[in-house]
Amino acid sequence: MKIGVITSAYPEFKDDPHGIFVHRLMKEVIKQGNEVHVIAPHTGGLTKYNLDGVEVEKFHYFYPKRFEKLCGRSGMIDNVKEGFLVKFQVLTFLFFNILYSTTKMKDMDIIHVQWPIPNGLGAYFLKKIYKTPYINTVHGEEFYLSKRYNTLFALKWLINNSFKTITNSTATKDSYSRLDLNEDKFQVIPFGVDINFFKPLNTPKNEEVFQILSVGYLIERKGFKYLIKAVKKVLKEYNNVTLKIIGSGPLKNKLQYLITELKLVNQVKLIGNVSDNELLHLYNSSDLFILPSITDTQGNTEGLGVVLLEAMACELPVIGSKVGGIPDIIIDNETGLLVNEKDILELSMKIKYLIDNKELRQKLATNGLNRVNKKFSWNQVMNSYLNIYKKTLLTKKN
Repeated sequence: MKIGVITSAYPEFKDDPHGIFVHRLMKEVIKQGNEVHVIAPHTGGLTKYNLDGVEVEKFHYFYPKRFEKLCGRSGMIDNVKEGFLVKFQVLTFLFFNILYSTTKMKDMDIIHVQWPIPNGLGAYFLKKIYKTPYINTVHGEEFYLSKRYNTLFALKWLINNSFKTITNSTATKDSYSRLDLNEDKFQVIPFGVDINFFKPLNTPKNEEVFQILSVGYLIERKGFKYLIKAVKKVLKEYNNVTLKIIGSGPLKNKLQYLITELKLVNQVKLIGNVSDNELLHLYNSSDLFILPSITDTQGNTEGLGVVLLEAMACELPVIGSKVGGIPDIIIDNETGLLVNEKDILELSMKIKYLIDNKELRQKLATNGLNRVNKKFSWNQVMNSYLNIYKKTLLTKKN
């Protein structure tokens, strides 16, 4: 089967976090003997390359090229706020998306669109011109982006013309229920985790330090400032607590300023991006993982929280906010702890509760590991997608 993927985010090299969850799925699909071709907007690096067997082509969407700003690594939702020129690039992006889709993807058996707004228009033209069926994966961002810019009608139209639309969590699916769409169009398939890579190791831990870990892009909806402030409260009673935040992003300077302002430079570290091997070691050498996501000022929130799955696969106890798809992963007090978003006091109290209760930490870690292995392995996720691919292909043959 030849599968064409149209996406706005895709990694350029091993351990590149930009759209890494899309690549991990495609790697699994290739292992089953399928062929995968990806097109995505250029983000400053290579324009054509092979990554783990996936053929990738990045297209330019504005000229002169040096003025391309829409599809940088901060993401379209944040970039589109940067003035008229960037907003105008939405139109040129749509034009080049259609152009590259209809010329580069015309020989594909099926098309898989990631984020139908703004990537689905090319798939629609492929369906109309070449009778190539397409499916969507929606992550949540496109709903909030469409709502903000009054393009929900376009999102609804692209979903109605797809064979199937996959949501990454029940929360994302519920947000689309407001569009009054056919329920049969939707199926919830979470992103998975490679349990053969992210797994418990016999990594020694520093018994004198309670190490908290968090991972994510440094943007508003990840809620890192609330975690930093919660750690400040914890340190009033426990002076051996440290926090490492892995990731890069536009809020790096603001977060570093907050760390300095709260006099936490020795306890809280912004590490930046790391390789998967380094991340595996960090999961296994930490005592607690926290994802403090929020609903941001644009109404956007966490689609699922893949880093929670990675942490749980390494048998690390977790805390997450009650937003987006996180409750699909964490069963409160069974596979982790849930807290209200932005509630610094509650988060600090839950951290202290787990510091004092080693038995509970082990229970949550064990249950979390079992849940990931049963429900969120890439093998299960990939089989669900392959089943949909096969059904989609039948519509083309018929």
